[in-house]
Amino acid sequence: MELKKHSIQELCNLISESFDLLTFFVSPTGDVLFEYLNGHGINPLYENEKQNLFNELKFVPGEAHRYPVLRKTALFENYLCISVFSDKSFIGTALIGPAVPFHLSDEKIYSLLIDYRSFKLRDQMLHYYRSLPILKRDRLLTISVTAYYILNQELLSLETVKNNNKPFFQALEKKEKPNLAVSKNLQNGVQHHDPHTEKLQLDIVREGRVEDLKNFFKIAEEEQAGLLSKSSFIRSRKNQIIIMTTLVTRAALEGGLHPEIAFTLSDTFIQRLEDLNTIDEVRSLAGEVLFTFTNKVKQIKNEKYTKRITVCINYIYQHLYEEITLDQLAELIGVSPKYLSTLFKKEVGTTISEYIQQARVDESKRLLSYSETPISEIWSLLNFSDQSHFTKVFKKYVGVTPKQYREQHHLIEG
Repeated sequence: MELKKHSIQELCNLISESFDLLTFFVSPTGDVLFEYLNGHGINPLYENEKQNLFNELKFVPGEAHRYPVLRKTALFENYLCISVFSDKSFIGTALIGPAVPFHLSDEKIYSLLIDYRSFKLRDQMLHYYRSLPILKRDRLLTISVTAYYILNQELLSLETVKNNNKPFFQALEKKEKPNLAVSKNLQNGVQHHDPHTEKLQLDIVREGRVEDLKNFFKIAEEEQAGLLSKSSFIRSRKNQIIIMTTLVTRAALEGGLHPEIAFTLSDTFIQRLEDLNTIDEVRSLAGEVLFTFTNKVKQIKNEKYTKRITVCINYIYQHLYEEITLDQLAELIGVSPKYLSTLFKKEVGTTISEYIQQARVDESKRLLSYSETPISEIWSLLNFSDQSHFTKVFKKYVGVTPKQYREQHHLIEG
């Protein structure tokens, strides 16, 4: 048994190195006996917990299969589950992956961050997806057969494995259905919005042209939107607004809006959207999304900060959960701390310490509204000296204490 275990380790390492994939070997009781990361890690959204990955894959360690099992996650990842046998006894599973079937655009990754409300992980997520190998499903199928043979010395046909993984390949088999839906819509006179109108909308946001929004709404009202939910018209409208919010967020980023501000706004609007019950409320929120993002971009363009100050402001938002000092910022842009203080106050109209405080208060408002993080942890996370100091600063900018703010704005159901 020890010889078999040793050889399984070597074989798993061989698979990991050959296909540039990580490999976990999991016992029938769920223990990870060994792993080969091969320069990769698990998705940051799983909080570095392998059990979260197992749950996402619906992976049951004690289940044995006489063929490779191909599984996908809601995060576009594909994994292989290879049951390993010794003298016909099941000894564990090699979990191999992840790979993605196509290159994920920044927009898709930002959409995941919006869905999971995890904007702090933006840089980690971008790095994670850029590091993953891109493997088409047919290529993954071939690798699964190869890995199964390496671990079990049994050669299966590609067709056998594919037939045993029909749910995984279902999307490929139904590839023609979207084209049929297009034909049906054309026959029934149902059309999606004009791409020209969408481009106009995004240009308005990207350029901060608030004054042009009124004319845009007149054009948009004349369109008939495509149906994105078969069961509910209002659900369909909400889905459209979520898509619009994602696109508008991207346009605002291109227009110069800081990512943390853009993502926080997007998160807030989508949270509010889910609580609405009438079409009029949904339409009203859609207008608010467009106006808010466009106005924010306009403010950024009107501020016209110098490149040095813009670099400092971006650094502040990217490191709200870390200690930020005047010396760090001065070194970042290559000037003396005294000169930076004078320049920042002249351009922004406030001191650097006040600006950092305001930014951290704004971030704490988001945590108070949309998370269950205790107030006793929020002040520590955002680098306030103690809870008393946090409460004092928060009340200075918001007018109420953190506890009162959470009571008034908390949107997490108990």
